[in-house]
Amino acid sequence: MAAQTLPLSLEEFHRLYDGAKPAYEYWDGKAVQKSMPTMLHSLVQATVGLMLKQAGWNAAPEVTLKVVPEAEPVPDLIAIRGKYRGRYPASAPELCVEILSPGDSMKWAFQKAARYIQWGTECVWIIDPEKRTAWTLLKDSPEPTSIPPDGDLTIRETTIALPALFAEIDQLIEDPGEPA
Repeated sequence: MAAQTLPLSLEEFHRLYDGAKPAYEYWDGKAVQKSMPTMLHSLVQATVGLMLKQAGWNAAPEVTLKVVPEAEPVPDLIAIRGKYRGRYPASAPELCVEILSPGDSMKWAFQKAARYIQWGTECVWIIDPEKRTAWTLLKDSPEPTSIPPDGDLTIRETTIALPALFAEIDQLIEDPGEPA
């Protein structure tokens, strides 16, 4: 893809990057490439989504947020209570989940999470499947809080224990660290 002058308008971004593989997000006039997910990343994404559904949340993976005009991010997972409206969320979901892939920057993950909080998201979870740890950011407490491998991810009355999450993953994958 040819280099583009910045900033890109949203229309230029869609013309150039809609359907591109790997996927891109629109952030402040720039096209930002999403990392290629690993099998471990995808299994964590699916399992967290299922656990949220079992707890009464409506979870959806890889949905473009159209909450503000200067950004169209695609969180790994979003979740709300109630029903979704429209083709794309136009208001901040209650929960955004980012799952780290190899090569992802913690700094960038925290920056994205802070923006979700600014837009009105109640809670953001950032999960590191390789280290089996996580961080949470809350609207009322936007500084990242580290969650150790034996800790819990919580939003309102819903708790997902990291040991339970990774016990599910261990049933699905032979060796998560094994190279392809």
